[in-house]
Amino acid sequence: MGEEIKRGYVGPLSLNSELTLICEVDDDQPDTLVYWRRNGVTIERAHTARAGVLRAEVRVRNATRDELDAHYECLAQNADVTEPLMASVVVKMYLPPLQVEIRLNNNFDFEAGQPRVVDCVVVGCVPPPAITWHLGDTLLRPTVHKELHDGNYTVSSLTLAPSLRDSKHDLVCRAHNSHLPTSVFEDKVTLNVGYRPICLTNREETVGAVLHETETVTCVVEASPKPLQFSWTFADSRTLYTSVKNVAGHHNRYSSTLTWMPRNSDVGLLLCRATNAFGEQKRPCSYTITPGGPPHAPECVVLRSYPNAVRVQCQKGWDGGRSQIIHLELLNTDGTIFQNVSNGAGHFHLPDIDDNKNLTALVYASSSRGRSETKTVHLQTITPLSPSAVTEDLPIHSWTRWLEVTAGAVAIAAAVAATAVCIKLLKAKRENSELNPDLVPRSDGSFHREPDFAREERVLGTTNITVNQLAACQNQYSSTPVPSCRVLVGCGTHSLPQDACPASQHSYYV
Repeated sequence: MGEEIKRGYVGPLSLNSELTLICEVDDDQPDTLVYWRRNGVTIERAHTARAGVLRAEVRVRNATRDELDAHYECLAQNADVTEPLMASVVVKMYLPPLQVEIRLNNNFDFEAGQPRVVDCVVVGCVPPPAITWHLGDTLLRPTVHKELHDGNYTVSSLTLAPSLRDSKHDLVCRAHNSHLPTSVFEDKVTLNVGYRPICLTNREETVGAVLHETETVTCVVEASPKPLQFSWTFADSRTLYTSVKNVAGHHNRYSSTLTWMPRNSDVGLLLCRATNAFGEQKRPCSYTITPGGPPHAPECVVLRSYPNAVRVQCQKGWDGGRSQIIHLELLNTDGTIFQNVSNGAGHFHLPDIDDNKNLTALVYASSSRGRSETKTVHLQTITPLSPSAVTEDLPIHSWTRWLEVTAGAVAIAAAVAATAVCIKLLKAKRENSELNPDLVPRSDGSFHREPDFAREERVLGTTNITVNQLAACQNQYSSTPVPSCRVLVGCGTHSLPQDACPASQHSYYV
């Protein structure tokens, strides 16, 4: 460009660009030396350009990364000067990254919900880039951003705890060089998100084992990806390994079955663990091995199911290690069996049971290992049916009968209460009559109030008061509920006919 360098550096240059550096020294002495050094190494000597001028020229074609921060010096030296004169310049460049790498050590498996630190390393980007993270269409925020080795390495660290829905999505690390906006520099990996096996049952199961009789236990877990194997550890630390099977109809559900011949040392805790790519199952499936045998006898209760039916509900005891069935035998008064039923749940409905018959039921459980002891249930010892035991198959008229009984009881209670209130009111009225001196008995047994002529405010004669026909005359001077006046229905003038009075209002005379 023919430009004089005044800033101490040249550029920034891009890759494959060209650069020419010219150094000229004015000196007529023939023994003067002018030369270029690059990073301390002499690379070019001057020649006479014209009279009294020495010129040294350096050309850089197809600039490579080696020119980044290259230090060029032009020196002039002769015999009369001990220290040479020097002019220097540094080459600046804009460089794309040599490498963008997400470092996972080839482990692309992420356990769901478990945080893990992921590094993205950008090598050789000048100036240091801005780094962004993307998971699918989501922009993530890195936790650490740092530069190492004089800016040649830029590292961004991300703490990632993906969920199952992030599985098979691309995790992308992208380096942005602001001086190269049209170029994209990135690395991406496809995540495999899963979880280690989880036991489907939270409770500890009991296994009834019998010596010299083959026993089978099945362990079911959920996992992603599929477990590699199952391990079974007995109470004596003996460990057996079994293969894996997919559970039909369930995604990410797997099972394994252990079949063995029990021995005495097997009694105690049996632990089942599955292992997949994320590790061994944290909480094992637990089983307790105990000596097996026939089932225990059930506990039963008899419930009345109106009108003429009985329900027998049995709580099953321990099955002894094999599936059991509950049996009920209904006996006549003479001890003969006239009905024999069985049920896996232990619930029995016995219709047409006569209350007058002294019926007895025998209840027991059975399995492939034998039968339990027999329990006797007397059907006359009946517990009232709870609401939960009443089902829709009860007859409709049983509900009608119950409602009728309830309504009758309520009516009787109301009648008794009303009678008590009436007796109390009549007694109170009689007591008030005896204590009130103003009430004078009549020959017909009723009472009337003796006129009180002592009150000064009482006006003798007839007083005309217009009131509603149904109004009552109250005594404002006495606290007793008995009226203080006697009311006669009529008109203002007795000579007028009765129908001449207005119909809406009447005049009353006291």
